[in-house]
Amino acid sequence: MSGTIFLEAFGRLSGPATIDSREEDLHSVFRERAELMRWASNPYNHPLLWSMEEAEITADTDTYRIGWVQVGLGVGRVEVLSTPTTGWMKLPVHQRSSNPIISLVPLVQCFDDSLRRFGAVELSGLQVTVSTLDADTQSCLGYLVSVLNWFNTAADTRAEAIVAFDENFLGGHAEAELLGNLQWRNTGQFDFGPIVTAPGQHSIRVGAETPIRSISPARSGLGISVKLPEWTPSAAGWVLASVVDAARLINPAATNFAVRLTRVQG
Repeated sequence: MSGTIFLEAFGRLSGPATIDSREEDLHSVFRERAELMRWASNPYNHPLLWSMEEAEITADTDTYRIGWVQVGLGVGRVEVLSTPTTGWMKLPVHQRSSNPIISLVPLVQCFDDSLRRFGAVELSGLQVTVSTLDADTQSCLGYLVSVLNWFNTAADTRAEAIVAFDENFLGGHAEAELLGNLQWRNTGQFDFGPIVTAPGQHSIRVGAETPIRSISPARSGLGISVKLPEWTPSAAGWVLASVVDAARLINPAATNFAVRLTRVQG
């Protein structure tokens, strides 16, 4: 299975757009931004982190949700050749998938960059719904730790948020186990905990376009609080990637799930 990421942005979109929305839509703007940064491919190059599927601005029909984008993680086809004992012979082609943990930070950044072409964005939260992943316990902790120094350069603008997830995310494991894993890690300027109640505006929501309809808020109604060094797309993406990475070590069977990060307005 190749995997799909469905990413939604919540908040407000206002002010004049820098482009004519009658000439360009979010799909085309997001695609071009991803190709410019070499996060995705054009028809003449191999895809890197994701392949473009769908995207839409929803601010004109939803007072709270700004828009969404859907990308595929199956980004390439790999041909395997047999040994040369009987001559080279092609074996079945295998699908190569990018890791969702590696993809999340640039995906959130690309999404935010693209939305800002359509006006002033006041981002209050993000929800990522991931479907049809392979069960995998390989952690990307090394990558997540290696990029922490970027946030050491942030201005002193700390923000608080709540991470919520659907009932399939942890399986039979408790929120305390996930929190313990996160707190054991080197998270630099990010502070996870304590476990808190996730109010309605912080809990998982299922939109009409969400690729899997079976997701629902966690049965416990609990989430994990987190302090971020800054409220930026890269910081929000890092939190989402870290939580997914930690949870999949606890519950490798989490192949269809949703995670939401919502800023707590002080």
